Amino acid sequence: MNGRPSLPVIESIRNRPVMYLGSVNSYGIRRLMKMLITDYLEDVTGLSTVEITFNPDSFVSVVLSGMPVDELLHEVAFLQEISSGKNFKIALLIAISRFVLVRIVVNGEIHSITSHAGIYEVEMHPADGEPNGIKVDFQLEEQIFKHNQVAYIPMNIMLQQLAYLNPGLKIISVDNRGELQRNVFYFRTGISELFNDLLDKHDYGSMNAWLPIELKTAINGYIFHVILRYHHIYTVYPAPYIRSFANNEATKGHGSLVEGVLKGLEDAFVEVGEKEGVELKVNKKRIGKMLVLFAAVKGEPLTYDGRSKDKLDMPGLKKDVRKFVKRGVLKYLESNSGDRRRVLEKFIRKDS
Repeated sequence: MNGRPSLPVIESIRNRPVMYLGSVNSYGIRRLMKMLITDYLEDVTGLSTVEITFNPDSFVSVVLSGMPVDELLHEVAFLQEISSGKNFKIALLIAISRFVLVRIVVNGEIHSITSHAGIYEVEMHPADGEPNGIKVDFQLEEQIFKHNQVAYIPMNIMLQQLAYLNPGLKIISVDNRGELQRNVFYFRTGISELFNDLLDKHDYGSMNAWLPIELKTAINGYIFHVILRYHHIYTVYPAPYIRSFANNEATKGHGSLVEGVLKGLEDAFVEVGEKEGVELKVNKKRIGKMLVLFAAVKGEPLTYDGRSKDKLDMPGLKKDVRKFVKRGVLKYLESNSGDRRRVLEKFIRKDS
């Protein structure tokens, strides 16, 4: 089968690549790689390993493995959706690359698509014993990216974050453009390791660390992971240290997820005071003092405040998280009298 992807899709990308990538410098290349990997992460399940190799002359190779047969067959069928634009990740590569080769090996067959300057061909032939998986090779179009190259260190920072946000996923990054460099990112427990690494860097003893809580759940099709602790982080003290994520993006403006967590903490602390017969002064500012909080949500759809994916705007999600966090914190405090006492000490009214 031969063809040309939908001209509006290809022409739109080639004529305005900055609209899709943010720029055509090293940042744009990094964004391209993130879009490609996250699209595969969202389109297929069971993906266990992603290996990316950066070669001279803007050649890039991506090998994906671990997907079950039914997911690979879905990607094979999806090769027929390039001209419609539904298979956007491959249409994007065809638009901004001089050369593209996608190979999907499944059930003893290789289903491939080859593109030169936007003209593509889909073929199928025997795999000759090759293991199942997907390999994507492409050469960036010099007319679009000029002399810009991959910035390896910023690229690895992005890949490391993707590994944190997808527990159990191994990402291997190789740079063959000079002295060989190879990095492996694998975090079995996801953002828990990122959180613990931060606290290890600010380990001043256990005196000022309390309320260590980690909560995970699924509600209404969304998966939540919340980790918090009161801990002295000298670089931001006394302000809170908060990081939040939605799917594979960092949400620096936070929004509904973090707001739900903070309201859940407030509800729990107020109820502790009521049970103890003590009037507490609980507000966002006092809750935030010395609070370390990491929160992540995965699921679709996600709604944001404004055009950027920087701040979640989902009142229903906020309500669900608020109730969930309140229950989890109260359950923890019921069996940890020391931290229950710390709550009273932290929020008691000075005039009571």
